[in-house]
Amino acid sequence: MDFAQIKREVYEAISEKPISKYITNALDVIEESIKLYGVEGLSLSFNGGKDCMVLLHLFAAALFKNFHDSINTLKIQAVYITYPNSFAEVDDFVNKCVRNYKIDLVTIEGPIKQALEKYSKLRPNIKAIFVGTRRNDPHGGNLSKFMPTDPGWPPYIRVHPILDWRYATIWEFLRTLKVPYCTLYDKGYTSLGGTDNTHPNPDLRNPTQPCGYDPAWKLIDESRERSSRE
Repeated sequence: MDFAQIKREVYEAISEKPISKYITNALDVIEESIKLYGVEGLSLSFNGGKDCMVLLHLFAAALFKNFHDSINTLKIQAVYITYPNSFAEVDDFVNKCVRNYKIDLVTIEGPIKQALEKYSKLRPNIKAIFVGTRRNDPHGGNLSKFMPTDPGWPPYIRVHPILDWRYATIWEFLRTLKVPYCTLYDKGYTSLGGTDNTHPNPDLRNPTQPCGYDPAWKLIDESRERSSRE
């Protein structure tokens, strides 16, 4: 992966286009996090989904901007809290991202609280974790850009750079900058969980397509993003 190209494309995307304000705000949060916690104190909650791919790409761009002289020795730290019955396509994609973005990934089985307790022991240097939650996600409505974990949880700061992005914004970013994403999204999946509780979105059903569904970016009603999850 060419980090110089990623940085150039991301920061050049800040233009007169409507998406520019979302990119600018997200980069501001990421760069503030770097100043507050340092690269060694930051991690990314990463599961191969579309939202965390946006975060990963933005973080890579910000790292090159701020540490281009040492970018070859830097590792993006991340934690992958796995679902039961994960998709092979998701696991394969996560592994590709590890190689391409030079991620120091720790994979831990959920549930989330117990996984983070394990992660805090494995990576005690981590102070804050980037999370790809948006306001229209479950429990996302009352979040702020920087929030501590709840009492009784491992004491991290949860950082939400793309909190105010919309579903359509995510896909505009990914498709405009040609950011790689999991192939399941091209088969009608709009939100990814496990094989036992996730299906193609019924709103995207299209019998003229080889897989029977339109790709995820064609979903119009973002309130239906999770209608494929049980």
